[in-house]
Amino acid sequence: MYRFFLVPILATLIAGCSYINKEISCDQILSDTYSISSLNNFEKNKFKDLLIERYPKYDQMFQEASEETMIDKNLLAAISFQESQWDPRAQSNMGVRGMMMVTLETAALVGVEKRLNPEQNIKGGSRYFAMLLEKNKVGITEADKLSIVLASYNLGPTNILKVASLIDENIENVSWLEIEEKLKTLKGEDLNLTDSVSYTRGQQAIDYVGRVKEYYQLMSAHSCVQPKDQLIFF
Repeated sequence: MYRFFLVPILATLIAGCSYINKEISCDQILSDTYSISSLNNFEKNKFKDLLIERYPKYDQMFQEASEETMIDKNLLAAISFQESQWDPRAQSNMGVRGMMMVTLETAALVGVEKRLNPEQNIKGGSRYFAMLLEKNKVGITEADKLSIVLASYNLGPTNILKVASLIDENIENVSWLEIEEKLKTLKGEDLNLTDSVSYTRGQQAIDYVGRVKEYYQLMSAHSCVQPKDQLIFF
């Protein structure tokens, strides 16, 4: 049903993973990935614990969402971890809920009837991310576009489009680095959003993108696979 999401950018970016060269130990890859990660020790340990305690129950759901949308399973799982730490009952005071923290509006758009149903939520969030990828016009390189869409998932595509337009009216010429620098200067009120105490929504979006990338690297290392070249956007 959702195969129309497989547009050229998706085919380029999200084709999946290949197994790591077996001459390099998977354990060594995992150790190296953790050692170079910018996450702090608490975050790394929390991820490892929940990968064992929570993730296995939902692995097949992420696999099915990956097959439907043609988006790398490890990337979908990384987004979900950042959103909810794989807690199907997660919710925020902004009204988003579930594994992929889906809004009511998004749920209606992607066919989610029960946001606290993990399978529906994972598939719905994955479909929405695929839609954002398909529709996004901002960015120069494929790496730019993927980072920008991650920011859009967090901050909303309309807000990211607004930020890009402030930089250049030709939004296809705007890089993620430029978006990132602009976001550092914006407060929630600039985007009709609410800041947390001492933590602007612009900086939150930057950190969100960075953390998803870190968790994606860890997911790939634990799977003993490496991203396709186009997904190495770190």
